[in-house]
Amino acid sequence: MATRTLLQPGQVWTPDNDQMPKRLVVDLPEGMIAFTLTPLSHHDAASCRTEEYVVSQSLFRRWIRETGATLTGQTDAKAAPAIELAKKVATLRRAHGMSQADLAKAVGLSRSAIAALETGRTSSANKHLPKLAKLFQVPVELFLGGMVEQTAIMELSSDEHDLIDLYRRLSTEQKLDVQKYTERRTRG
Repeated sequence: MATRTLLQPGQVWTPDNDQMPKRLVVDLPEGMIAFTLTPLSHHDAASCRTEEYVVSQSLFRRWIRETGATLTGQTDAKAAPAIELAKKVATLRRAHGMSQADLAKAVGLSRSAIAALETGRTSSANKHLPKLAKLFQVPVELFLGGMVEQTAIMELSSDEHDLIDLYRRLSTEQKLDVQKYTERRTRG
């Protein structure tokens, strides 16, 4: 029985033939896959512009089979903003013990619209953010955070460093629990 390859943004697929470029998965819009080709050498990288290609996932999987491509890594690149947003909505829903149907009723959408929102298959997610933020009692910025990175330099004590290290090891749901706990403790 053949196993189906899980495709995700950030994956790098390398064909057996080292004369063929690697493919970096950028996004997964509605049954399709968006990818870029990685240059074969540093010289090629300086002279070429990055083009994004979009094909069906089945065609991409066939390319994997035909070229003997293997998954060679994940890039440090962030997933597409729609995917990041989708993960946050699904995580918040689960953290609040809600089904997709419960969330749909609470924000006035269909269950299928929530499913599309949680998989990044909709382009209208932004118009629902204020309702979602109010329902989950989080700032709208929470949904937008992580899409733009900013470097900050801070002096940390050793115990602050340890806390940050431990926090980074938590799952998203656990991080939300810690944030809620900390918020409750600092209000009083």
